[in-house]
Amino acid sequence: MVTPKDTISLAGQHALQDMVELQMYLEVQSQNKPWPMVPRRTNKQQKDRTPYSNPVESSAVMELLCRKFIEATSNRTFVVSKSGYQFYERELKPNINVIDQGGAA
Repeated sequence: MVTPKDTISLAGQHALQDMVELQMYLEVQSQNKPWPMVPRRTNKQQKDRTPYSNPVESSAVMELLCRKFIEATSNRTFVVSKSGYQFYERELKPNINVIDQGGAA
């Protein structure tokens, strides 16, 4: 069950989803500038779909940071944290089983 505590903004959801599904990381920007997402590696899925929003608004980045869904790997880059992956799996990942079963739960 999703509670208000478990929800994040649409911009935050999209940024986290892109970072997980497209294997991307964020590059730090100064002040309130948008943060660009950069592919960690090239793969077929990245060619099939583009990010929802690139660069990511700083407010969405701050939301992910406050929720500890992303973490620093250097002084210039942030990646999805373990809790970010857990949130993605629990709340954001498309439910493929429901689709495969014709909508039956």
